[in-house]
Amino acid sequence: VLGTHGLRRKLLSLDSDSERATQYVNIPEGWKGGGVAHYHEGYEEVFVLHGDVSLTGRDYLGDGSYIYRPAGIVHGHDEQAKKGCHCVIRTGGKLELILVHEPEDDEEYVLFDSGDDRPFVIDLRTRIMPWEGIGAGTTRYRRKVLSESPTSRASTTLVSLPPGWQGSIPLNGADEWEWFVIDGDAHIGGAVHGSETYGSRPVGSPDAAIKVTARGATLLLWRGF
Repeated sequence: VLGTHGLRRKLLSLDSDSERATQYVNIPEGWKGGGVAHYHEGYEEVFVLHGDVSLTGRDYLGDGSYIYRPAGIVHGHDEQAKKGCHCVIRTGGKLELILVHEPEDDEEYVLFDSGDDRPFVIDLRTRIMPWEGIGAGTTRYRRKVLSESPTSRASTTLVSLPPGWQGSIPLNGADEWEWFVIDGDAHIGGAVHGSETYGSRPVGSPDAAIKVTARGATLLLWRGF
């Protein structure tokens, strides 16, 4: 159980030094949050796999919604879910809730500049984003870049690999990589990863690649932090 409001989580990864973490979170039907706006001292990003959740009590995130919040974004004014949802949450440090009892606005807003050059993304509806085609012929696949740092090249990308794909996406050992397979099967670093499975490769790992089985796959791919 996460917190005191019935959320449940599976901790997929945790860095013991920085407390960076990736979690699979289940928000139950009819859930309501604490009702107090807050912010974090590290970034937070969310991808809704399916279901719904609201952070304001008005607008609801749905299937495929994506959020990237740098540190210092005041949010969580009125968190609730009608149907509940499953989502992947990734954080850049300890997920401490620093409460703001008298927020300046009833929408999310920037309290301070964290220096993070990845943009603040409040609700990117990835299902209606156009796909970008990469490669040609039997090596062609599709991607949607959800968030990216222009300096560090840290990024979050939605990748779609078609059935029978014969290409390869390199995972170089100079970067840190994480992935979550949304559906299908993918060969990553010599192992098969099925639907709703997670994996990671720290900096210094041998070079590897993403390949695919006959079914194809859709996955979230993170590069760096």
